[in-house]
Amino acid sequence: MALPREPRQKMINMMYLVLTALLALNVSSEILNAFKTVNKSLETTNVTVNKSTTTIMKSLVDKLADPTTAAKAQIWYPKAQQVQLLTKPVYDYIQKLKDRILTESGGDPNDPTKRFKEDNLDVATRIMIEKGEGKNLLKMLGDYKNNVLMKIDPSINDEFKNSLPIILDKPASRNRAGKTWEGAYFHMVPTVAALTILSKFQMDVKTSENRVVQYCHNKVGEVVVRYDSYAAFAETNSSYVMPGDEMEITAGVGAFSKAALPTVMIEGANVPLETDGAAHRKLTAASSLGKHAINVVVTFTDQDGKKQTYNKPIEYTVGQSAASIALDKMNVLYIGVDNPVSISTTSGGSEQQQVSISGGGGIVKALGGGHYIVRVNSVTDECYMSVSVNNKVAGKSLFRTRTIPRAQAYIGGYESGANISAGAFIAQAGVGAGIKDFPFDLKYMVTSFSVSCDNDEGDVDVADCQGNTWSARAVGLIKKDVKPSRTVTVDNIRVLGPDGRTTTSPSLVYYIK
Repeated sequence: MALPREPRQKMINMMYLVLTALLALNVSSEILNAFKTVNKSLETTNVTVNKSTTTIMKSLVDKLADPTTAAKAQIWYPKAQQVQLLTKPVYDYIQKLKDRILTESGGDPNDPTKRFKEDNLDVATRIMIEKGEGKNLLKMLGDYKNNVLMKIDPSINDEFKNSLPIILDKPASRNRAGKTWEGAYFHMVPTVAALTILSKFQMDVKTSENRVVQYCHNKVGEVVVRYDSYAAFAETNSSYVMPGDEMEITAGVGAFSKAALPTVMIEGANVPLETDGAAHRKLTAASSLGKHAINVVVTFTDQDGKKQTYNKPIEYTVGQSAASIALDKMNVLYIGVDNPVSISTTSGGSEQQQVSISGGGGIVKALGGGHYIVRVNSVTDECYMSVSVNNKVAGKSLFRTRTIPRAQAYIGGYESGANISAGAFIAQAGVGAGIKDFPFDLKYMVTSFSVSCDNDEGDVDVADCQGNTWSARAVGLIKKDVKPSRTVTVDNIRVLGPDGRTTTSPSLVYYIK
């Protein structure tokens, strides 16, 4: 029984589309259409696989009634039923997630013609990450895999421990939310992409069920099946490509007899079937942008000996390279510090990216994996970063460059104007400086300051300090003058920033209680 390509490969192809779409700065209608095409293909495959499982289970029932196979069937038929019982709640749970995401995006699970917000980036994030359904899904898939392998029959684990198509590894992700499995899959993905990913997990579960049920049947004997329906298929490994990219077309029939092999023609060329029962042909995508189609014709003989012809134009879209340039901290490049930048493109890996900067005296240093460090040395409102892939411009973004903010001085974590006990103030060693709630972890150093306090005679004692600690005179002043109802002032605070500039921080005033 020849089904479409291995589920693992379909997953890889599909995830490529997911990652490609997410890397774009804006989710285009072409990419959304590509997701819909993949999702429809996955759902069709799920139906085909489910029919195959039903056929095998019917054959097992027949073997229970056959005296020559009844003994083995009585052992393995319950095990096949067990797999089905494990599969149904997982499949149904994923379907409920799909219905929930579709509904909250304005769609109707019972009306496929109703339009919904296909490009909504919030619904999947809220449901799968913020409300914890992604963690629940990962646990359910993990439990399902463990139960199928470990709780039905030891030989099933021996057979499928390295090949059961339930992949629980976290996919690679360039965003910070991708540190978790659910973040890598569902953080800020369009609704239509989330539905496609969930359809992929449904297919993984159904394919696992089918393979284990088939294994149980093989333990009894070969399937005796009369196919009363056929499913011709034709698909491409990618429905969104760049000009001149290589594409692969796969076509065949879901069920056929080796005595009457189907014939497949792709773009007018007769393509032989390979060992997986399908025809494969690699083609070069069109050079012009927009929608294109590749014509596929599958001819086969049905169970009644009649010739059937299946015509299907495989549609695909040729798009342009696009780049997303994102500052990891803020939408400003700061002078004198390392500004982390992440760059992603819809075609080509990071090794094919060429990044340049103009304005602000900027330089770019590549860290690998689409991550860069940018340093600038002058203020401007027109600093441009450009990204090219294979010497073709993919994107250009405008940024501002600014000096880092002036630091705020403090003593022992107390801000200016605070009421401090005499003991607490005397215990301090000097003056520090920093910026509160700033995305960069910047190091500031106080280089000099003066401290003053009113004394017992009603006058004011003053001591100058070099560096960020009390001078000997300041220590004596503090021990002598810092008492309840006194006021301590710190003036002339000079601070050296990480950009090499020295600035004056506002004065500090503390009231001793």
